[in-house]
Amino acid sequence: MFPSSIPNTLDDATHEAMDNLVNKHMPGITGEPNIYNYMFLLQIIVRFANGTMDPKYDSSQATLALLGSQPALLTMLRVAWNSKSYRDIRNLEILQAPNRILTAEEGKLERIESRTDLLHRAFVSPYRGKAVDAFCEYLEQNNKKFDLYEPDGTPQYYGKFCSIVQSSGTGKSRLLLEVRPSSYLPYDLWFTLSSFPRGVLVLYMNLRPPDDDTGFPARDDVPATILMSEPETEAVDYSARCCAFFAAIFMTVSEHLSTNLASGSLEDALQRWNDSICKLGSEDRKQFFLRLKARYEMYRKLIKSDEPVTETSGESCGSPISGEYSTRIICTTHVSRTYVLGGQVEQAMRRDGQPTKQQQQATRRMPGHQYMIHAYRKMTKALGKLFIGRDSHKPKFVIALDEAHEISATSKPESYCLSTILCRAISIYSGADRDANHAVWVVFASTNSRVADFAALRPYYDSARLSSDGRLLYPPYSQLGWDQCADPLEGISATEVARAGHIIGYGRALWKSLQELYDVVQMKLVATTKLSGPPGNEDLPLVTWSQRFCLNITMGHHGTMKFIQSAVASHLRVCVRTTQDRAWSFTTYPSEPFVSCAAASILHRQNNLDIYLEALEDKILSGMVDVGKSGELASRLLWLLAKDLYVRRTPSHRFAIPAADGQEWNSELADCQMISVVDYLRFVFGEDFWDRAGWEAKEAFKDAFVNFSHWVSMDQDISVPKNGDNWSGADEWTLRHWHRTSAVQCCHGQPLVDKMIPIYFKETVRSREDHSRVSQIFISDKARISASKKNLNNITRHHESIDCHSSLPWVAILVDLGLQKSAVEVDFSVRKSSRPTCQYAPDSPCLHIYAAAINQDTFPFLSRSERLPLTLRNIIGHEQIPPNDGQLTQFVQEQVRCGSTSMGCHMNWGAWTKTCSSEDSSSPRVGDNSNARRKRRRAL
Repeated sequence: MFPSSIPNTLDDATHEAMDNLVNKHMPGITGEPNIYNYMFLLQIIVRFANGTMDPKYDSSQATLALLGSQPALLTMLRVAWNSKSYRDIRNLEILQAPNRILTAEEGKLERIESRTDLLHRAFVSPYRGKAVDAFCEYLEQNNKKFDLYEPDGTPQYYGKFCSIVQSSGTGKSRLLLEVRPSSYLPYDLWFTLSSFPRGVLVLYMNLRPPDDDTGFPARDDVPATILMSEPETEAVDYSARCCAFFAAIFMTVSEHLSTNLASGSLEDALQRWNDSICKLGSEDRKQFFLRLKARYEMYRKLIKSDEPVTETSGESCGSPISGEYSTRIICTTHVSRTYVLGGQVEQAMRRDGQPTKQQQQATRRMPGHQYMIHAYRKMTKALGKLFIGRDSHKPKFVIALDEAHEISATSKPESYCLSTILCRAISIYSGADRDANHAVWVVFASTNSRVADFAALRPYYDSARLSSDGRLLYPPYSQLGWDQCADPLEGISATEVARAGHIIGYGRALWKSLQELYDVVQMKLVATTKLSGPPGNEDLPLVTWSQRFCLNITMGHHGTMKFIQSAVASHLRVCVRTTQDRAWSFTTYPSEPFVSCAAASILHRQNNLDIYLEALEDKILSGMVDVGKSGELASRLLWLLAKDLYVRRTPSHRFAIPAADGQEWNSELADCQMISVVDYLRFVFGEDFWDRAGWEAKEAFKDAFVNFSHWVSMDQDISVPKNGDNWSGADEWTLRHWHRTSAVQCCHGQPLVDKMIPIYFKETVRSREDHSRVSQIFISDKARISASKKNLNNITRHHESIDCHSSLPWVAILVDLGLQKSAVEVDFSVRKSSRPTCQYAPDSPCLHIYAAAINQDTFPFLSRSERLPLTLRNIIGHEQIPPNDGQLTQFVQEQVRCGSTSMGCHMNWGAWTKTCSSEDSSSPRVGDNSNARRKRRRAL
């Protein structure tokens, strides 16, 4: 029976407006919707009902309880979702608000103000980490480089602009504002402590789209309207806009600060600026932009009244700089425009190879450049206290343009790039100041790496990284810090690390900043939406695997750069660094357990697992994903998917388990919860596993638990003697991975073992210290076609490269993934330490497990997925088959690798010159094409 309704009190236009808001903010649903999708849908409907519905149903717990007691409501929500109309839901009696109905405008303002207040509170909290110092150091080094010249006297660098490129929620906006003197430190410290930047003036402007009313910080309408060109704007007109824009900035800043500097100290002037113009949402900031707009309109009128700029002389346009320099900056002839964006070459020229008319206009003519240069020089003179003195290369004035990716877009219909013209303007005024080299910088910030590819035209070089007059562009900055909000190791008990409030502290600061705004399930939906990116994105399977399983994306594959750019811009992948020539970006998914839980929920949603496994296999076969040489990837999939399937073995699985105390953020995330080692190994190897291991083994691990939710990859051995004091010790190393629910993929050269999974003993150990309660599961992967069982006895924790000493039981597993015959052997014994002088006197009991072959006999849990065992076998088969499988190309290619192995293909040069015969079994098989290879791999 359907719930009863009340008479409709809202008009059609209001319902339509509310429906649009719900559809805009409701994430896309892939596959058949489940109760959690409908729970979130109902919350969104309530949230955008302008106060007409009961606000308690904006809580996941209340909404889930309601849906459980009202099955018919699920049917109504399903119908509403399919029709994208929610009028009937809003009119349900059980959902009505107990208080008065707000008007549409009142409800919208109340909602936005409440959300903005919470975000602003998080945004102005004390800044953590040293990213600000590192960024100021980056700007200082850039300013020094701006003084460099080529041997022929040509400046090396094009202009004083650079970029910050990083994925969403990593702190780009906060960093830009924190470059100014901090309000959390006495101002005199900023001028006395060398570890902090000294006196930086920051003008922060946000250029987000006008329809983005949920983002924070909010859009600054004045600069965004000026810089974001309308489609019909011509290149020459946009050039005039840019010159007028910067001239207005320089004059408005000069007027605002010069009075304060004349009557007081630099510290006082910066403090007033910090307390007014840098305060988001303040009336002073609003008034500043109104004055900026007035100045901009004044310069636009002056530019329009000038005579047209000629193409042969800078003097004709009244340039205050020398005719020779003006001719060079205005009249450069550009033969072509070729720029490389992530390995893809984009041509912007006519088919005959000559520059287009729009290119010539955009680069030869900058109407109003004389006003811009004049305003710049007037500003640097008026603010002499800021620019003159020691540390001249330290940043002094930073013009920050946030959400700047739209500037790198192409304007229609002329097809010119806004960034080309904007950065040309910056190049002109900074080039005119090259002798003084004042540290004035324009910084563009975006999630999109294209913001770093501002292309200035170049007559001789085919690269955007080399711009006009042979001058270079600066590589983007990406180091914004990580784990700023993580709990200290001693701040939480090891038995409580699955709590959502603890887990969201790892990784980017975004999750902690949203804690007051969302409950746990809502936060999960935010994370899955950000990780998923735009609806229908074909990269989602690869993103989901990469986030948790440390996929090694092959550099050089034709799809790699496109994926990396998309993953950083839309899927939370993190840019580690970019090379100096900006040709390559090194990116990864660092350990971020809350996002890993969100990725797990995507992976195991309905039939996604088998679909995503097939997608992963296709990427492997295409060469985009490197699987390793000894079963590393297959093993990571095997152990973590086993835990995933164990956690989801019952239909009652929930993303978060409510806390006993009722506190929302004390709920435990299911993928981070402690699970018994006894139960886990029984699930992996079968119900009779502990019967084979023996009662003594089961008793030793009865209080042992694992909790890993994702893998992290190491670059060096577990223990490196030369690290000295940097080695925190095996117990702390293991405990830290336990706290962030991570398991370890060892480096390729690590002796004896390939993986480590942390173990925690909850009750057995008498010590109260968590450090004394941790142990390990060490795993050795083998993908050979011959057995390696004998190597199991060589695995020890006491090897100098591992150095994990403990009296607690541990597990050593060797898996022969490449064998066809199934085998599982288990032995529990007390191993004598190979280091008699070890500080730990007791011997440590070890559970030795040998497993062979990827099938349901060895691993019974594989029966829970039709695709999983086949994919794992195909991955191992991919490792066992050479990249080109004996084709002529591979045969010749191996000759230049002489000495790389002891095999004949790398040592027997006498055979290299022999004629290949089709009858010779050792000859390359020319007819063995890639399609045949794919079929054979799949058959393995």
